[in-house]
Amino acid sequence: MENLITRNACHYFPFQPEIQCNSDYYIEQKPVRHIIKQHVALFYQFKVKQDGKSAVSIIPDGSFDILFCCSSRYPSVVLWTNPLHRRIQPNFKSECEYFGVRFLPEQSVIRLTYPMKELLDKQIPLYDVMSIDSCIAEKIGEIRSFAERIEAFEKTLERTMLEPTYNQRIVDYSIKEIYISRGVINIEQLASDIGYTARNLRKKFEEYIGFSPKQFSQIVKFQNSLGMILTINDFHLLDIVHKNGYYDQSHLIKAFKKFTHLSPTQFKEQISQNPVSL
Repeated sequence: MENLITRNACHYFPFQPEIQCNSDYYIEQKPVRHIIKQHVALFYQFKVKQDGKSAVSIIPDGSFDILFCCSSRYPSVVLWTNPLHRRIQPNFKSECEYFGVRFLPEQSVIRLTYPMKELLDKQIPLYDVMSIDSCIAEKIGEIRSFAERIEAFEKTLERTMLEPTYNQRIVDYSIKEIYISRGVINIEQLASDIGYTARNLRKKFEEYIGFSPKQFSQIVKFQNSLGMILTINDFHLLDIVHKNGYYDQSHLIKAFKKFTHLSPTQFKEQISQNPVSL
């Protein structure tokens, strides 16, 4: 089992393009230090647009974010969890600069006091769901530099890092097998390979990432397809179908509409009106 659990995975990146195109002053940086990038996908910062629309949209990516409102008047920090489909997230403060940390689904350094399944599609005060430095929101808020905020958060994370539990390592291995298969995997066989029943594996997934293995596999297929759509100028649906294991174009379009309420072409057009840099 040890050899199974420590296998390397294919690269997976949780895209959230609408945060960038629907906000002002957006900047981002992927982690550099190995100990951090095993758990964190991205650091980013933004303000909501000054047009009276204090909301941004997010799509399923299987991950979760820690989001700081960097304000001297009302500093705060929330656990920002993933939706089951594209959803507008309201109630952002236009005068606040937001600093976010997007964790990879397989992360094992953040331990919550509730199963993730109970927290999906919510913004919850971080102090209500995990033990962390009670002054972290004020500390991050007082820092003005994006780079210095990253450094401060990394130091806090390193101080609170715990060794992954056996169940976390099982989920980590399973997630990486799903990455390797690009979401096209037999969940029953995966469970059998690690000595679990499919039911027990589903319970562990729902506890740690909120989604069942089947749901997460669908999200991985969708996100990999989204990555192609966002990074290839003249993409062809058939190429995306073949690369990501969809039966045909109609199945790809159905999956996209399930997660975004838009077809791949419609989503691409919407993003193209507010282009993002990837």
